[in-house]
Amino acid sequence: MIEFIINYCAPTLAHIKVANLFSYPLTSLETLKEELRAVNEQINPSGIYATLLKIGKKRALIYVYEKEALESELRNLKVKEFLKPIGYPSINLKECLNFLKKRLMLSEEFPHEIGFFLGYPYEDVIGFIEHQGKDYVYKGYWKVYANVEEMKNLFQKYADCKQYYLKQYGEGISLQRLCDKIID
Repeated sequence: MIEFIINYCAPTLAHIKVANLFSYPLTSLETLKEELRAVNEQINPSGIYATLLKIGKKRALIYVYEKEALESELRNLKVKEFLKPIGYPSINLKECLNFLKKRLMLSEEFPHEIGFFLGYPYEDVIGFIEHQGKDYVYKGYWKVYANVEEMKNLFQKYADCKQYYLKQYGEGISLQRLCDKIID
């Protein structure tokens, strides 16, 4: 699982992105829980957590987030005002994640508010919803509806981070140490 986390979550490990999400092959639920426990032992001291969001027949959806950054995102007034009417019980992180898990289990599609949980800009989450995923002005890690040049630079930073972390891990740097490295 560590290779998946580094490949798909390097910007979160580097503390430059709120969270990342990836699909992971599911052999058994017991094995998956053990892998998550082992990963969390390494990343939790840096304030980063990995949790299971959804289980399918052959794959699991894993969510890796920086706790303080996610709590800050959920305290954003515009985000709170968006989440409350669709049923999110509060800004309590655990309650919000549990509600998101329920929404994911009940739907074949991703609930659009997941963008907030991934740290996407408010304008892009709302733009995606209002335009039903169409009419975006740029597409990178997500569909962009505002601040294109800023997002292009950010996407490049994410790509550079991923390459750097993959290289560092390939050279023997542990996951725990990678979580302590902050890239500017």
